[in-house]
Amino acid sequence: MDRARRPSCTVCGDRMALARIAPIERIHELRTFECAKCGQVDRYAVKSGSDAYWLLMRETLLPAAER
Repeated sequence: MDRARRPSCTVCGDRMALARIAPIERIHELRTFECAKCGQVDRYAVKSGSDAYWLLMRETLLPAAER
């Protein structure tokens, strides 16, 4: 995945790494990103195709150190 498609961490601002992709509808995927710096986990609903968009799912998880 190129750097432009890797979101910034919502906690520390560092680039996140793609951890997993799961289908949620026929045209959407749920992409889970993890931050190596602080452990934050963010999930994005992503629509594929030419009119693609990313939507941050506000159910963010606490970093592993705080669980």
